[in-house]
Amino acid sequence: MSTRRVLILVLCLAPLPAAAQAPAPPPPPPLWDAQIGASFVGTNGNSDTSSVGADFGAHRRGLVWKIDSEATAVRSSSLDVKTAERYLGLLRAARKLTPIIGVTSGIKLERDRFSGLDFRSILDAGLSWALVREPAWTLDGLTAVAWNHESRTLGPTINHPVGVLQLLSRVPFGTAGDTTQRFTFYPDFKETSAYRSEGEVTAQAALNARLALKFGYLIRFANSPVPGFKKTDNTTTASVVVRWKASTVAPAP
Repeated sequence: MSTRRVLILVLCLAPLPAAAQAPAPPPPPPLWDAQIGASFVGTNGNSDTSSVGADFGAHRRGLVWKIDSEATAVRSSSLDVKTAERYLGLLRAARKLTPIIGVTSGIKLERDRFSGLDFRSILDAGLSWALVREPAWTLDGLTAVAWNHESRTLGPTINHPVGVLQLLSRVPFGTAGDTTQRFTFYPDFKETSAYRSEGEVTAQAALNARLALKFGYLIRFANSPVPGFKKTDNTTTASVVVRWKASTVAPAP
C-alpha cells in the first residue's frame, strides 16, 4: 500500500477534534429539590450586634404542573434593639400550554415593619413565558394581573389592583453552581404613582454534593412609600446552604 493511501486511511479513521464535538446537554432536572440556607454574624465587647438570616426554597416538577415555594427571614439587632426584621413567603404554580407559553398563579406574603408594612399580600394570575432555552442561559418572563393588600404601620389599609411584570435569568456554572438575575415591576392601576420594583442577583457555588455557598443582593424601590419611610431598601446576604434532591428525574413533557 502506498504512503499516500496510508495517510488518507489514517485521516479518515481519526476522531474529530474535541472542539468540533457538540456540547453535552445538561442533565435533566430532578422530580423535586429543596434547600435551606442560614447565616449569622455577631459581635460582643466594644460593640454588641447580631444578624441572622434564613432562606428556604423548594421545587416540584410534575408532568404538567410545576410548583415553586420560597421563604426568607432577616433579623438584625444592636444593643438588644432590633434594627431590621423582614419576613417573606412565596408560592407559585405554573402549567405549560405550549413549549413557550404557560398559565401561572401565585401568592406573595411579606412583613417588614422597618419599611412601614405590618403585612402585605399579592395574589396574581397570568401567563409565564419560556423566552430562552439554551444550555448556557435561560430566560423566563411573567405577565400577570394581581390584587395588592397592604396593612401599614401608619395610615389606612390599601387594596389596589396591580400588575406583575417579571424577567428571570439563569446562567449555570457547569454542574457546580449558577447565578440568577431577577427584575420585577409592579404597576399600580389605581394610583399610577404608587408603582414598585425589585431587582435581585444571586450566586451559588457547590462545596460538595450537599453543601453550597450562596450570595445575594436585593434592591427594592417604592415610588410612594409609607409616609415617613425611604423609597429604597437594600439587602445583602451570604449563607451556607444544605441541599436535597430526588433521585428520579422529572417526567418529560
